Amino acid sequence: PIERNFQAIGSGGEDFKKAMVAAVESVLGSVPENKVATRASSGGKYCSVNIGPLTVATSEQLTAIYQAMATDTRLKWWM
Repeated sequence: PIERNFQAIGSGGEDFKKAMVAAVESVLGSVPENKVATRASSGGKYCSVNIGPLTVATSEQLTAIYQAMATDTRLKWWM
């Protein structure tokens, strides 16, 4: 198991945040609100969502999280 942070950048503001949290929760279960932070880009076009640190038990879970995040077409970049 490892402690992992997830960062996603995309468009859509609050809806994008909710979608990224749901993607992580679909694999790891409930994510506490204090583990989620957002920041808008200077131009307001994009939103950065930071989730974590969270415990990921297996590499399969990590892959599943990134696959779940990638299903959202608003996602431009993730780490």
